[in-house]
Amino acid sequence: MACVSRPKPPAFWGQTTVLVVILVLVQVTQTGSEAQVDVPPDSLYFDPRYQFNPSPPPFRGRPQAKADQRSLNPLYQEFNPYSQIPQRGFPPTPDSKPVKEVTLDDALNAFLKTQDPKYYQYYQGGDPRVGTPDVTPGPPGTPYTADPQVAALLKQIDSVGSQQCASNVLAQWNFETNVNEVTQLEALRAQLAYSEFQARVRTLASKIERGTVGDPQLWRQLRHLAVIGPAALPPDQLDRYNRVINDMLEIFNSATICAYNEPLRCGLRLEPDIQNIMAHSHDWDELQHTWVEWNRRSGMKVRDLYEQLVDLSNYAARLNNFTDYAEYWMFPYEAASLRFDLEDVWEEIRPLYEQLHAYIRRKLRDLYGPEKISRQAPLPAHILGNMWAQSWSNILDVTIPYPGKNFLDVTTEMNKQGYTPGTMFRLAEEFYVSMNFSGLPPDFWTHSILEDLPGRQIICQPSAWDFCNGRDYRIKMCTQVTMQDLITAHHEMAHIHYFMTYKNQPKVFRDGANPGFHEAISEAVSLSVTTPHHLQTLGLVLRSVDDIPHNINFLFSMALDKVAFLPFALALDFWRWDIFQGSTPRDRYNCHWWDLRERLSGIKPPVLRSETDFDPGSKYHVPANIPYIRYFVGTVLQFQIHRALCKAAQQSEHNNAYGQPLHKCDIYRSKEAGHVLQKLMEKGSSEAWSEVLYAATGETRLDGTAIREYFRPLEEWLRNENLRTQEFVGWNYDGDYCKYSIETANLQVYGGFYNKANSRTNTLTLLALPVFVLLLSTYFAF
Repeated sequence: MACVSRPKPPAFWGQTTVLVVILVLVQVTQTGSEAQVDVPPDSLYFDPRYQFNPSPPPFRGRPQAKADQRSLNPLYQEFNPYSQIPQRGFPPTPDSKPVKEVTLDDALNAFLKTQDPKYYQYYQGGDPRVGTPDVTPGPPGTPYTADPQVAALLKQIDSVGSQQCASNVLAQWNFETNVNEVTQLEALRAQLAYSEFQARVRTLASKIERGTVGDPQLWRQLRHLAVIGPAALPPDQLDRYNRVINDMLEIFNSATICAYNEPLRCGLRLEPDIQNIMAHSHDWDELQHTWVEWNRRSGMKVRDLYEQLVDLSNYAARLNNFTDYAEYWMFPYEAASLRFDLEDVWEEIRPLYEQLHAYIRRKLRDLYGPEKISRQAPLPAHILGNMWAQSWSNILDVTIPYPGKNFLDVTTEMNKQGYTPGTMFRLAEEFYVSMNFSGLPPDFWTHSILEDLPGRQIICQPSAWDFCNGRDYRIKMCTQVTMQDLITAHHEMAHIHYFMTYKNQPKVFRDGANPGFHEAISEAVSLSVTTPHHLQTLGLVLRSVDDIPHNINFLFSMALDKVAFLPFALALDFWRWDIFQGSTPRDRYNCHWWDLRERLSGIKPPVLRSETDFDPGSKYHVPANIPYIRYFVGTVLQFQIHRALCKAAQQSEHNNAYGQPLHKCDIYRSKEAGHVLQKLMEKGSSEAWSEVLYAATGETRLDGTAIREYFRPLEEWLRNENLRTQEFVGWNYDGDYCKYSIETANLQVYGGFYNKANSRTNTLTLLALPVFVLLLSTYFAF
């Protein structure tokens, strides 16, 4: 493999850097339905199974949807060594309508200076026009409220905010569909202007006290507008917060390693070089070298900066009236016992995971030998096909239950029938129309970009866009005629229909009911699209093979992606919550990480770790400070939603697929399922997600039984297989994985085992080493 070096910056880089550095000083973070300015684009619905990769060639993997606000971090662009800059001269997208400036300060002042003396008597202690008389509030239960004035103010904020949002989204769209110097600068300016607008609105909203508002919906709007996250920091601290994050991202994005056994072939980057090695190599030593070096070059170097980030984040949380940053991150879930709820859900799912874990351990023990993987040990993190062992899909080829019994892939048939990207998206639209959703507006087909455009540089990650005006919705995707992209088209279309269904909500509520809802709904629909029943309905399968080997292989491949991922997502945010809450001291950051990985997922590091390491920092979301628990919530929820839709579809005369196991259910043409889906979508985030879920499905909490039901045939097969081979289910702690200091650990490492070394051997080695060094130095002196 050729040495990969950092590409040279484009010719205009020096011009844009000046603007970028200026924008850094005013960068702010947004919450709720708004995008986050301190993270890169796509952060809101970022797919956790794929590392963010802005480098060419364009990403063509799993869908990555966007909510209505698009973010573009100025410093990220400054430090991004992969910035995609095409040729100039492409016509821009037509400009949006000009935004009418409205002085919201005047509106707020008019509210605060209301002439109603009752306002001052009840809330301010008196009327400033006549002094401060002794006034007793009205009888309990009939307090004076300023709801009409608050409603008028919020309506004005909503109207102007939608216009400002539309301008910002258009600028981001222009940049991502035509990457060049001009569109980049416009996107940065638009994001800055929108951020300033939002910060001002939130400052105004925070001046209105709870007692002045009687309508709980009005207060909910104000509460969402007033939670401003790190933007609450004083300017100097906000600047420091942004610089810390972007210094960490610079380290992450520029990290490279040298190839195994080829010390002169260096410059290997995470994408595509390192990821390809982790995905395709089965050489234990090469994988271990790659894992260790990446963690040394990325995570270890950001540890000191991350400690600063923890202090700044907690300071910001307190300014937002939260105890710590963990509580701030938990705020959108509106659950006081969120951590306990998530632990309970994981305990429901854990038996399925343990059966999968045991089977995988046996397969890998057969591959690498019992001297490296024992019968009861946790799995070494470096041999599971992914740098963070969060998805095991890349080891499917060596673990598949029935080799040669492949599951359905209709790509060949699609090409034979002359499918095009347009055909695929028309099919996706028809899927939702068949469930009684409205068709897409004509502008969707006019403005969307559904395939790569020759001669124009496009950021190809699939995404769905809401332009905040109730009529303009678009998808951007460099579609290929493949089965995977057909599924992706349905996934992205679900986001569009979610946008359209909650469009009448106030701007602040145009978002998923919780941070995992958007992806949960989109993935729930995708579960139907992958069924043999649906593909047969489309005429892409003439006769589907429905036998145990094919079904088990299909479910197994799904489990390697979805089930294996869950404990990683849980551990990453449990770890950060513990740090923010102060229960994990700084001298335990790394060891606590591996304690959680071992306890929740039966994963251990390939070599002994210490507190000089910082392995969680090698995962993008940690230096970028992006919450991760949404991916756990979204994965669990998608199966609950799928089960509810299938139960509704059972009532449909057009659907006969529900009577079979849940993994074969197809909700196509079921208006009953469509009704449930619309009820899940229409409320946006205007109500607590548990209430939204209850109104549509009758459930009020995350429930792990749905995913167990979906994978029940696989779980039964795994249980029988593990019994047949007498495989130990679960794992036992088999030694120390992390020490405060490796120098004092008195341990030797043998291919993933951590065994105390023979004291005599250690002593002899320590005595011999100085003698060897002395002889060597004497030799070279001559």
